[in-house]
Amino acid sequence: MKNLLVTSIPSWNQSSGSDTFSSLLKDFDSSGLANLYIRGAAPDSTAAGRYFHIDEMAVIKSCLSPSIQTGREVWASAPNTMTVAPAEEPIYHHRTKLILWLRELGWKLGRWNSKELDSFLESVNPDVLLFPIESYPYFNRINEYIIEKCEPQKVVGYLWDDNFTYKQHPHSLVFKIERFFLRKQVRRLINSCTDVLAISPKMKEECDKEFGVDSIVITKPIFNCGEFEDYQAGTPVRILYTGKLIIGRDDTVIEVVKAIKEINKDGQKAILDIYTNTQLSEDKKAKIAVEGCCNLHDPVPQSEVAALQKQADVLLFAESLSDRDLTARLSFSTKLTDYFAAGKCIWAVGNSDLGPISYINSEDAGLVSTNIKEIRDTLEKMVSDKNLISDYARKDYDCGRRNHNGDEVIAKLHEVLIGND
Repeated sequence: MKNLLVTSIPSWNQSSGSDTFSSLLKDFDSSGLANLYIRGAAPDSTAAGRYFHIDEMAVIKSCLSPSIQTGREVWASAPNTMTVAPAEEPIYHHRTKLILWLRELGWKLGRWNSKELDSFLESVNPDVLLFPIESYPYFNRINEYIIEKCEPQKVVGYLWDDNFTYKQHPHSLVFKIERFFLRKQVRRLINSCTDVLAISPKMKEECDKEFGVDSIVITKPIFNCGEFEDYQAGTPVRILYTGKLIIGRDDTVIEVVKAIKEINKDGQKAILDIYTNTQLSEDKKAKIAVEGCCNLHDPVPQSEVAALQKQADVLLFAESLSDRDLTARLSFSTKLTDYFAAGKCIWAVGNSDLGPISYINSEDAGLVSTNIKEIRDTLEKMVSDKNLISDYARKDYDCGRRNHNGDEVIAKLHEVLIGND
């Protein structure tokens, strides 16, 4: 069995909601699997046998106190289904350019490449390195360091966001300058890879064209979802959103709430429930938590989300409606495969150029609204024709079974990482 090291920004903890890697690697031998992560609570996944945490705040503090310990090996704790997802730490919530630049400066000057990290890497001695290629230069530098130090036999980079084109913010000069330097880093990493994974067919198409590679499409897998259970939506139609409200999703949800308020004028026909750990401004809270239209709840553990989905009629998938922020244009949200597995109608709201919205549209795997008028129109159709909800629930489920079968996804990834071993 080869030794596999996987790096990630969030920890493999159910509260993070970032379980793509732990899902993909759940059948691998945990004794040969290690994970290095940056943020979040202690891991609670048993997928890996060893974990190493580089503490971001400690790295920043090391700029002034070089002797501070910035990394240590940690052990997985037992999953606690009663623990809710914590609110995002303030340093991760702020996305202003100044904060992001200061954070990158802290990583540039800080001492993250510690003796503890070197000792961990030497003991793991990875034959295979699997890592996401991110938009954060500090994280990409960590992976470049591991590649140079460990010289693994296989280096597998995973592209799940558009971190290499100029199309995300086409009207921003500052973004284009930042992207110029990030593209150089991404290209270096791609050139270091023996294999490249892509999160979606659209990502593969643009990645292959840009870098001259033949990337392999790998999405979050769906396991043991059983047979489809038909259902009839009630009155009011219960709509559910669970997840972060960042990169324009909060503004999209506000437009959805406005449409619900309008349609509920002559009686409650729809209600939206939101569970999020995103810290919203008081102004946005007031616009979202409108009585009789939307209930804004505290976050819940990932283990409880399935039960909430079972009670819902429609699962809302929200992305930015703006054409000025196309952050998700090549992405494929892990939330989508969870939605497919739930067997409920998906209502996707967002800019048509964004990867997840485009995917749902092309597969006819959900109701889609790409502007404010369509939000109102789609909502009216749902509340007036409940069969439409049932029909799309079946289509969504079939899309998941057809394109994201867990056994097939895992077999494909196993071939990339391990080959014939």
